Amino acid sequence: MDNKRLIILGTNEYQNPLILRAKELGYETHVFGWPTGAVGEKTADVYHPVNILDYDLLWSEVQKVNPCGVASIASELAMHPMNFLLRKMGIPCNSLETETTATNKYMMRCAMRDGGVDGPMFTLVEEGFDKRNLDGFTYPLIIKPVDLSSSRGVMKINTPEEVDDAIDYAMGWSKAKKAIIEEFIEGPEYSGESIAYNGEYKLLVVTEKSTTGAPHFVETGHKQPADLSPEMLQKVEKTLYKAFKSMGIKYGAIHPEFRITKEGRICFMEIGARMGGDCIGSDLVPLSTGYDYMGMVISCGCGKAPSFEKIREPKEARIKYIITTEDLTEFERIKEQEPEVLVRYSEMKEVADTPILKSADRAGYYITAR
Repeated sequence: MDNKRLIILGTNEYQNPLILRAKELGYETHVFGWPTGAVGEKTADVYHPVNILDYDLLWSEVQKVNPCGVASIASELAMHPMNFLLRKMGIPCNSLETETTATNKYMMRCAMRDGGVDGPMFTLVEEGFDKRNLDGFTYPLIIKPVDLSSSRGVMKINTPEEVDDAIDYAMGWSKAKKAIIEEFIEGPEYSGESIAYNGEYKLLVVTEKSTTGAPHFVETGHKQPADLSPEMLQKVEKTLYKAFKSMGIKYGAIHPEFRITKEGRICFMEIGARMGGDCIGSDLVPLSTGYDYMGMVISCGCGKAPSFEKIREPKEARIKYIITTEDLTEFERIKEQEPEVLVRYSEMKEVADTPILKSADRAGYYITAR
């Protein structure tokens, strides 16, 4: 299509950078989402108050726009209707099988195992789970709902006596009432922000991640690029591409999360067929690489190959999430003493005086580039 009317699914603060970038690139942004007063309702050229999970209504309204493409970032929820629309419009995208695998942690593990990708022992947990299925596993273990992200329902299991409570916790979060238990892999945590087009892959940058640690592993900050040797970076790249292929990923942003053990094993936690959330893809990647990552996603959503032309000078980029009063104090110090490195920051909520169980419990964040 020759027009530049772009459909964007989602209106919250994590979609807003995509809306703004699309407008900078000359697209007329038609943003769809349930009315909640989110920022995207205001920044869109045209806002459509439509439930994006009502596929029949969504397709009916999209046809009235006659767009050139569809895009969304950092949202597993929006990934399904996005691919639905792309298929309807005849724009190449990931298959329904790949889409399903990428949003089910157990199916993802099976696909990578069958593709010869290194990983921990694992088993599915559902109603009537027999704990004898864990015979032969080496503790500690970790349990996750098969169908959620953002650290929801995640718990480390140190002994057999902790299994029942951990299962109750994870299953209480899961919509499908299913979880996956796997052996816990020790080692620093990373993610590899990537793009795919027609089954060809490009690793843009590796993110070094920090978390609260056990038992819930809520992310506390990220740095790009990660401190990896050229040899390890090459090994990571080769391993990522093998894993992407095992899941059948062919188009769009990819966000794999993995650990590197002291022996040099690269073991995946999960792979999202989407851009990394928590500002990783929308903010850190452009800052640390100079690549227009959101522009790449838009191009893929319009059926065009992404451009790898750099649009800015790369810098070291970090995001820090506010969890403690010390975090808040450091943010205030940077804002007062080093305002030139501060890229942007969120509204700050009151710091919680209860344990952090999931990403939504954090008080806010700020992004720096040096």
